[in-house]
Amino acid sequence: MFSGSEENDLSTSAKVPRDVTTSEFDKEIAAAKVVIVDFWATWCGPCRRFAPVFEEVCAEASDKYPGAVSFLKVDVDKEGALAEKFNVMTIPTVIGFRDGAMVERFGGRSKDELMRWIDRLMA
Repeated sequence: MFSGSEENDLSTSAKVPRDVTTSEFDKEIAAAKVVIVDFWATWCGPCRRFAPVFEEVCAEASDKYPGAVSFLKVDVDKEGALAEKFNVMTIPTVIGFRDGAMVERFGGRSKDELMRWIDRLMA
């Protein structure tokens, strides 16, 4: 169980996606009702083009669902074990988790498509 200060730290930092490591991943997935994870790499052109969309959606969804949705980023070059665990074969790959369980995955989407998808996950 989180103390009040840890919960506040999660909600105040929720406006931007956070990079996570393999050791932090399970705790982060359990910390919010819905967690959206972007698997990416620094050298990946499509990942760089998708990053601003992911950041905009993070800010918008964090305002719409305060404390209930979290956005994470996993650098597949640094955290290869996570990419392997979730069978990430192409990047960017976005995986959605609800109540700690993986529910859906896809490549990059538009801002509107991503927001509609998050709305469905939050329903």
